[in-house]
Amino acid sequence: MTSATEASSEFRDGFPFVGGSTWLDLLNTTPAGETGPQELIDGPERALAWLRAAGLGDAAGDGSEAMTDLRTLRAELRPVFETLEAGQPLPDAVLASVNRRLAGLNGHHVLQRGDNGPALGFAFDPAGPAAQISLDLARFVCEAEPARLKRCAADDCTLVFYDRGRNNTRRWCTMSLCGNRDKVARFRGRRAAR
Repeated sequence: MTSATEASSEFRDGFPFVGGSTWLDLLNTTPAGETGPQELIDGPERALAWLRAAGLGDAAGDGSEAMTDLRTLRAELRPVFETLEAGQPLPDAVLASVNRRLAGLNGHHVLQRGDNGPALGFAFDPAGPAAQISLDLARFVCEAEPARLKRCAADDCTLVFYDRGRNNTRRWCTMSLCGNRDKVARFRGRRAAR
């Protein structure tokens, strides 16, 4: 059974955060609706809301610019999923685009409190969300296993995710929605067959 904490982490401010990585969560901002893809970043306020929910910014800033940046980046990253899922190397154009955005990231070392005493960390100076999402993609590409990139098994769901489970058997974007619907449908089918 899904706990309230798990459910709240899966959906924040009406946005699905089931991908396991920020760049996948950005792709999931156009889920399937009854009449086709549903645009969740449908205005400047919703763009800023997504950034806040993703932990990438606060309410300050230009929502129109954020909306344009997020939609542009999402369009560039959509084919990246298919490329990685197929186990293919990223095209040079994608690498150039990511590197252009990464050039906007600056940071510095910081001394901070750790569990076992002082620890040296690295803090990024504020950068645009596209740069931060590009950094998430860059880290993902270097560390992830392509076989763990998946699409939700529900026929009417378009959400994507990275299966971090030990045995790599996750089928649903979220058990609380698509997984539960499948369980209920199978249960009803068994009862009807009696």
